[in-house]
Amino acid sequence: MPRLSCHFPITVTVVGEPSPAAVEKLGRVVEEALAARFRLARRHLETVTGRAPAVPVEAGETLDRGRIGATGQVYRVPAYDGGGALKPVRLETAQPGQRDPATLSDTDLEAEYGHARNWLLGHQRVDAGYAATKAYLEALEAELLRRAPAASTAAAGGPAGSGPRTGGTGPPPRTPVAPPPAMMSGGGAAPHDEEIAVTGAHAGGTYGEHDLPFLLGRRGIRLVITSSGPGAHALTGHGFDAVGVDPQNGELLLYDNKSYGSLDKAEGKKATALGRNLPSSLEEAIAKIRAMPDFPEKADVLHRLDASLTAVRAGKPIPPELKVRLKLTNAGGYAHGARNLPPGVEYEDVVGPEIREARRQNIADARKNKVNPGRPRSHAETEAMRRKVGGVLSRQPVRVRVAVRIRSQVRSAGLGLARIGVMVLWNAVMAKVDQAIENWFLTRWAEPKLKAFEPEIQARLDDRLEELVDLQLRHPGRPLYAVVGILTTLERGGEDDTELESCDIQLVSVSVAAERVEHSTVEYVRTHPWHGLRVVRDLVRTSYSVELEPLGTAELAAVLRAEIAAEEEAAGARSATPEQERASQRRRDQLAAQLAGLEPAP
Repeated sequence: MPRLSCHFPITVTVVGEPSPAAVEKLGRVVEEALAARFRLARRHLETVTGRAPAVPVEAGETLDRGRIGATGQVYRVPAYDGGGALKPVRLETAQPGQRDPATLSDTDLEAEYGHARNWLLGHQRVDAGYAATKAYLEALEAELLRRAPAASTAAAGGPAGSGPRTGGTGPPPRTPVAPPPAMMSGGGAAPHDEEIAVTGAHAGGTYGEHDLPFLLGRRGIRLVITSSGPGAHALTGHGFDAVGVDPQNGELLLYDNKSYGSLDKAEGKKATALGRNLPSSLEEAIAKIRAMPDFPEKADVLHRLDASLTAVRAGKPIPPELKVRLKLTNAGGYAHGARNLPPGVEYEDVVGPEIREARRQNIADARKNKVNPGRPRSHAETEAMRRKVGGVLSRQPVRVRVAVRIRSQVRSAGLGLARIGVMVLWNAVMAKVDQAIENWFLTRWAEPKLKAFEPEIQARLDDRLEELVDLQLRHPGRPLYAVVGILTTLERGGEDDTELESCDIQLVSVSVAAERVEHSTVEYVRTHPWHGLRVVRDLVRTSYSVELEPLGTAELAAVLRAEIAAEEEAAGARSATPEQERASQRRRDQLAAQLAGLEPAP
């Protein structure tokens, strides 16, 4: 009789500082998943052999001592391939302690700020400790800004320096910008931070930084800092993407990776970890390596990084005798060569011509089919691509709706869609947009989207014919409205956040109502640049009503008769319980009564 063997380890990685209760929760989820996989494997054996499997024998996994980090352990637990799946678990961040920001190092200060901010994002104002943690976060932010170059000058009203940073690791100086006054007239919410959805371009960068250590490892580079393990680099965050040692020549290699989706040259100015932010990148790498367990080259690596930092702070190039090289790589992308590289930086192609040639063919095929081959850079474009790939846009309903069956009979009735013209939509949006923010740019971006809304509104109203008929019969003589919901997203940039980078307008919802609905809210979203992704967005949510022309008696009767026929067809095509049959009969009686009220008595 075969025995079950477990050869598929699950690696559980915990990022951040979860609370003890959160760790217990994760443990229970893992145990449940393993139990589900175990039961599935036993059932499979029983099916194959025709008899119950023998009592399972449990064998413990050997703990790999080489996988124990400085701050914890990596546990390996048995699992089964193809059975049950681990459920995603959102771990609760432990509440940060109250430490004096002035006594923290630059690296610890930024880490403490991120810890406090993540805790606040997962809690609400009514939670215990919220007010204290918020005050602590503000104190940390004030200390970060104080340490930034020219922060004191900017705060005093003096001119802020426009040159590159020469020291310090805090965030660049920045004056918080309030929402435009015209936008706040709609009763918008107070400015707040929120978690930002990942764009396609950001996901490409994440893939590249995950792929970089494998590509470098194949070349024999011994990596010290990479995207995982002790001292892991935060994906698409500040600092070096990888630090490694070449055992053949003893060179210390500092990498910044750029995953460009195009075949053009990489832009060296964007390799900030090797350029204007080189001092802070060196400081961060030194702090991470000092906290690591000992390894053969540790002392030598720290010595060379310290000496490099001393030279850079003095405005000098890194001495050649240190054998430290700065490299810009292209893992996860297709760039061929680079331009405008910072001083002392060299470009290294880790992708190769074969992959670029395949990419060139993909681009040609995409353009032939009139498809954009690039990675979506905005959140709106990414969400549209995600929905298309996920099948949401193309999924067909299993059962044809009544409204679709009789649409041709009521189309001549006219639902007043001529009143839902582009100017109505345009005015609703522009009422919440600051006229000073480049009106011409808004017009160029928004007008095509607004004009394309009418067919979608018509289609969504057609899908709500049953609801529209019910409202008209229950509220005779009263006007009916189409309630249109719009989300306008403005992404702004520039030193004072007054440059409009992109504008996107989405049709969020279309519903019908017996009362007019007018509502508008504004959210101002800002993330700080030292968290790796700087975004300044204005979210304008607008709901407004457009009066519809009432349906005629003939159209109302046509809808009711179609609903009765559909209900009878559905009742005859299924095996229903007595309760379901009674509910179906009540619905048919209700529809028949409404139909009788419309048709004249013989």
